[in-house]
Amino acid sequence: MTTTPEAETVQTPEQLLTDLGELHMRALVSPLPKHPAAMGWQATTGSMAAGFARALHALNEVDSARAQEIVTWFQGPFEDEGPDPEEHTDWLERVVAKGDLRVMEQWVQDGRRLAEESKANTEAWEKKNQAGEVERDAIHKYFGLMYANYLVLPRTLLQSMPDVWQTPFVALLKTLDEAFAHVPQAEAYKVTAGKENLLRDMTVSELHTAGVEVSGDDELGHGPDTVYTSSETGEELDGDSYGFMPRKDPVPHYNRGRTRVEPRLGGGE
Repeated sequence: MTTTPEAETVQTPEQLLTDLGELHMRALVSPLPKHPAAMGWQATTGSMAAGFARALHALNEVDSARAQEIVTWFQGPFEDEGPDPEEHTDWLERVVAKGDLRVMEQWVQDGRRLAEESKANTEAWEKKNQAGEVERDAIHKYFGLMYANYLVLPRTLLQSMPDVWQTPFVALLKTLDEAFAHVPQAEAYKVTAGKENLLRDMTVSELHTAGVEVSGDDELGHGPDTVYTSSETGEELDGDSYGFMPRKDPVPHYNRGRTRVEPRLGGGE
């Protein structure tokens, strides 16, 4: 009696789309890794899974046979381990680099440079965290020489940061809320966008907008006898004091969590 070997199960585009969806969501849910290298690669994995899923879905809509070829290739000779790296490198050289070995070598050099930078940053992070280094009065130092009593953070910019950054940030905010839940606090605050100028550099109209009354000007304007008075408190001010002028906020409205502003995490131009 002869037996027929079972036919090899081939994944369909729809099944791979499901797998990519699960991978994308896995990269987003907590708990997220604390190690910066692991967090960075997990974020990259989630983004690449999203991009691959969109491209595969679009291809499957117009050419399902070609989409199936991509899915079959993606299973690769190692199946669950993915495509053959050497085979894909050859494909990159032929199709993307157009056979230009200089392009491939540049990619290798760029990859090596970024790997070295990542290694140095990771080692610095590990050294700092393993040693338990804590900066004293970090909040006070962050404010520097400002006299501000509050820290204003635009919601739009916060929601524009990567999810791997938002998650620990929100966790710290919740810890702060819990730590001072017993302290009476105002129910609401009114935040107004604007700019500050020295009183002696402001026009009479600007001073009025800033809530400052002025008297004693000479024929040339502000002078040594000029007196500035706060309209709200009656306090006498000098020309080196600052006045606040409301302005339109340059940061766009958060629009129910939809607005995004591209962050420059590396501080580049």
